[in-house]
Amino acid sequence: MNITIAVFWITLLAIIAGCEHQPIHRTEGIRDENKALVHRWIEEGFNRQNLAVVDELFAEQFSVNGQTIGRDGLKMSMSRHLMGFPDLYVTIDDILAEGRKVGIWYTVEGTHRGEFEGIPATGKRVKWSGFDLLTVEHGKISEARFLSDFFGLMMQLGAKPQSPEVAPGELVGHGYAERGR
Repeated sequence: MNITIAVFWITLLAIIAGCEHQPIHRTEGIRDENKALVHRWIEEGFNRQNLAVVDELFAEQFSVNGQTIGRDGLKMSMSRHLMGFPDLYVTIDDILAEGRKVGIWYTVEGTHRGEFEGIPATGKRVKWSGFDLLTVEHGKISEARFLSDFFGLMMQLGAKPQSPEVAPGELVGHGYAERGR
């Protein structure tokens, strides 16, 4: 009888211990799946120039920085980059995941061989970096926050920064323009 009770308690403790770790492993599994999804987008979408992968990996009503652009909008944006830099290559320098969010720090390199943002091909080799924070829902990327060194890229292409026209009293730099002088 004592052996049966001991076996019962040992078995019960083993089951409880196994259950306590289950959600942690499942959460880690989801994070790994989400990271793999984002990695696949970069590798296939940019590095292999397969835009069809967007239809597989992104939600139909995909949004960027709070604006719904859909899959077609994302494919148009990617196409502009790939046409401007046909040898474009994205390296994921770091990837982190927590819950539904995946963050990637990346470096992009390419040669400016086609028009990009109104700038004709220069033949210049460029390099820039950025950070994307993506939300994954139901196995699809549904939302993104993109931050990129666009200014640095444009400077490498020879674009000249333009000062915005500022009316009196509007914000200028870190201070305000004086009114009425």
